Amino acid sequence: MINVLYVTFASKNFDGATYSLMDLIRSVRSHVYPIVLLRSKGCVYDYFRENNVECIVCDFEENVCGKPQKFHQYVRYILRYIPKYIRYVVKNRRCVNYVANRLQDRNIQIVHTNNSVLTVGYDIAQRMQAKHVWHLRGFMDLDFGWMPFRGWRNLKQLVSNSSAVIGITKAVLEHYIALDRENAFVVFDAVRSKQNICNDPLKEKYFLFCSVFLTKRKGCEFAIKAFALSNLASQGYRLRVIGVANEKYINRLHNLVREYGVADFVDFVGSSDNVKEHMQKATALLMCSENEGLGRVSIEAMFYGCLVIGRNSGGTKEFVINRETGFIFNNIDECSQAMRIAAKNDVRDIIIKAQDFACNNFSIENYGEKILKIYAKVLNKNL
Repeated sequence: MINVLYVTFASKNFDGATYSLMDLIRSVRSHVYPIVLLRSKGCVYDYFRENNVECIVCDFEENVCGKPQKFHQYVRYILRYIPKYIRYVVKNRRCVNYVANRLQDRNIQIVHTNNSVLTVGYDIAQRMQAKHVWHLRGFMDLDFGWMPFRGWRNLKQLVSNSSAVIGITKAVLEHYIALDRENAFVVFDAVRSKQNICNDPLKEKYFLFCSVFLTKRKGCEFAIKAFALSNLASQGYRLRVIGVANEKYINRLHNLVREYGVADFVDFVGSSDNVKEHMQKATALLMCSENEGLGRVSIEAMFYGCLVIGRNSGGTKEFVINRETGFIFNNIDECSQAMRIAAKNDVRDIIIKAQDFACNNFSIENYGEKILKIYAKVLNKNL
């Protein structure tokens, strides 16, 4: 049994990385005693404790800021750099000292950082003379408009110096480090167990767009426009939107559906605790994000027998293979055309192939073995 400290970003709001970390822990638990470091108590802390995972809490500063686009944003960035740098140094040094003292007798062998924007895990590993595994889950700049406030050169150097670097897709990994480096690994996230496979052949006449937070970068506006362009509303089809947003953006979306004449055919569901039910009956899921690191929701759709229509970018293009495991589009016309094909044709063969692919590449049963092989390599021992 090896002791692993997992450092995670979210504390008060869930994100895909939180669920992925819990799936990772479940998959390796026969060989790993996990401890999770969080910035504060909240729903994420409660989630891990309810799953019998030991947690410690100590605030730290992430290595991220908004990416300046205009002159005044660069000025603001420069003015805020020194105060942020002081907070970064003071908070992280305090956190490193606290964790090292708290866990000094626990023989922590690996510190596993569960996000691209954190550097405190690297510092803790250095202090405790443990191996550091860096799990890269997003592009940072392309998907969220962020950048490391200490600069890309500094971040990439720390990533390169880690004992192992895991990218959830090739696209994400090579954004930070060369794919041919000895310490670089591509491991698709575990999303569901093989036992979760289901397939309801009786589909209903709606397309699904799903994101924890609705934003332009996630492609919500694109999905609405594609649905309107498909003209499938005239055949009784609807677009179902799952996710939350601030009032300003929700109003923007409502104005958009009115502008495109589909206000009576778009349902804004808000958040949902049971996405499975929506996916099982959907004609297809629309993955419209311009730069999705992986797209956990797309994998969930595959497990639940829902056709995926995805953008030919980011991690999506690595597992949505056109007309084999889903449909790929490059622009809004191709997206609308794929929607019309899904509505008019029998696509059960594609759905079955996608489920087989999901089981082989994204199941919890296969995931743990891949992670343990990496742990064994960095520790130079058999597990």
